[in-house]
Amino acid sequence: MAQVLVVDDDAAVRDLLVGMLSTRGHTAIEAADGEEALRLFRTQPVDLVICDLIMPVREGLETILE
Repeated sequence: MAQVLVVDDDAAVRDLLVGMLSTRGHTAIEAADGEEALRLFRTQPVDLVICDLIMPVREGLETILE
């Protein structure tokens, strides 16, 4: 199955997505903002990134374009 990085500043949304992915056999790691997401992305290979667009510290589009 896939390794997925879930990026969202809302903990409830992250929990929901991680739970849904896990029950379907995927491995999910999570980040609360774009900075944390980039640190994780650089150290852990992932197959898919699900990223919120509006977040503090580093917005989603800024994170994706990095």
